[in-house]
Amino acid sequence: MSHVASVVVQCILSGAVFTSLCAAIVIPPLAWLGVRILGPAIVAMHDDRPRQASAAAFAAAMPGALFLILVSFGLAIGPTSPCLEMPAGKVLYALLLGLLLFAFARAATRAIVRRRELATLLGGALPAQGRAAAVARAVGVTLYELPDDRRCLVFVANAPHLAVYISSFALHHFDEGELTAALHHERAHIDRNDHSIASWLSFLTDLVPFPVGDIVDIYRFSREFCADENAIAHVDRTALASALLCVARGGALHAPMGALAFAERNAIHGRLDALLRPECGISENRWRRTYVTGALALMFALGVATPMLGEFFFACTTSRLIG
Repeated sequence: MSHVASVVVQCILSGAVFTSLCAAIVIPPLAWLGVRILGPAIVAMHDDRPRQASAAAFAAAMPGALFLILVSFGLAIGPTSPCLEMPAGKVLYALLLGLLLFAFARAATRAIVRRRELATLLGGALPAQGRAAAVARAVGVTLYELPDDRRCLVFVANAPHLAVYISSFALHHFDEGELTAALHHERAHIDRNDHSIASWLSFLTDLVPFPVGDIVDIYRFSREFCADENAIAHVDRTALASALLCVARGGALHAPMGALAFAERNAIHGRLDALLRPECGISENRWRRTYVTGALALMFALGVATPMLGEFFFACTTSRLIG
């Protein structure tokens, strides 16, 4: 045990811990700590919803994204690490590799489960007909109807087709103006590529299971405000507010993870307030936006560059010792 501890200490002191698979274990938690520190500033960005959505998605995904990058770097550079020259170092390397494989298997399994849940929900979907199909063509989206008379669901999914899926309940209770407003809202999600972002965000947050659910929620809520802003460029804001109220009365449930529910229940009140009292908008805080953007970019850049800097540092240290 003391020999293993000695190997770990040597790897840390030499900088080799940052040039092998160890980096994938060390750096993502540090990035997560930085994200938690920035959390309050991201929450306060409600004066700039588009950038808040981008910052929250980037922050939540950063530990997982760095994990992917560092694993790739570690697999390429790790076998040459001086830690592997010692038997204990080889044991540690094997343990790290096993841990990384477990993380990937866990994230992949959860992604498959979400995909199957979504496929089950969409299994009975049929192309919309009549009035709904005409409205969808006018808005410019593909619309499928789900045979569900209990829930008011409207969301975008990419399985098996990238389309808007709406429940029979919603179709029966929306008037034409509300349906048009809801579909423009969902088209905004498609134009923003939110369906892909949601899928990758789920996968990356599963890779490194640090608690970032509150930051993911900020992204989910902010994207709804952004889609509302895009929608009211085409429809009356009261029609969209009416559609939201209809969804709330219908007891909308969250769509499966990775799908985009038209009404995130926790955000409905704020969205209604923004739609019905637009004159109460908050002035933009550009300093906060710059601070958050710069801090996130710096953390990511340092996370990516650390293995290369560590490799350079170790090479310089080794050459001095040999000399």
